[in-house]
Amino acid sequence: MLRVKDLKVSYGRVDAVRGVSFDVAAGSLVTLVGANGAGKSSIINAISGVVRPSAGTITFDGTDITRMKSHRLVPRGLVQVPEGRQVLATMTIAENLQMGARFHGRGASGAIDEMYQRFPVLGERRKLPAGSLSGGEQQMLAIGRAMLARPKLILMDEPSMGLAPKIVNEVFGVIDEVLAGGTTVLLVEQNARRALQAAHEGHILQNGRIVRSGASEQLLADDDIIQAYLGTGRAKG
Repeated sequence: MLRVKDLKVSYGRVDAVRGVSFDVAAGSLVTLVGANGAGKSSIINAISGVVRPSAGTITFDGTDITRMKSHRLVPRGLVQVPEGRQVLATMTIAENLQMGARFHGRGASGAIDEMYQRFPVLGERRKLPAGSLSGGEQQMLAIGRAMLARPKLILMDEPSMGLAPKIVNEVFGVIDEVLAGGTTVLLVEQNARRALQAAHEGHILQNGRIVRSGASEQLLADDDIIQAYLGTGRAKG
């Protein structure tokens, strides 16, 4: 569904992404993991049209989208949940969801009602400003808003950022539901262990390059990967 080939992203003289290549198969969850500054968000932003690559190609669903703007990608089925949620804090929860449902036409109301059933807390507080929600609830709203755009591929940028461990588990439960519903997921995460546990395949980034790739199970079982990126101890259970 997605092919990234020799992607480079630069900010002035700083090369944030240096020749990255990877594929995302339809129906899979692929994760990009690495420390802050590794280039993860720059890759996501280049795919979603937020920043322009300095070199390389991005192909989505058979179409070259390398230079395509974000507003043209959403109707094609490529949607991003941005880092930090970026909900419209002064607008109500309902208004935030209406922004995501604008492509549904007359079916928007029914689609939003389904989202309220999926996330009851959003339905209960629909008339409140989105900024009144907790960090975890705002993440649910950001995911719900993105899903209302009916994506084929959803890009998630650091969905666990700043959340308590219990809420992180809830967010990853939602990601599992999104995947089970048939939506392909490209996940960017600093929480490497949790991301690899959820993913089919992982790519580990360092200084703007992919330094290791493979099936998530293999990466989680690799002692070198564990020591360098996941902590010195193996996960229990």
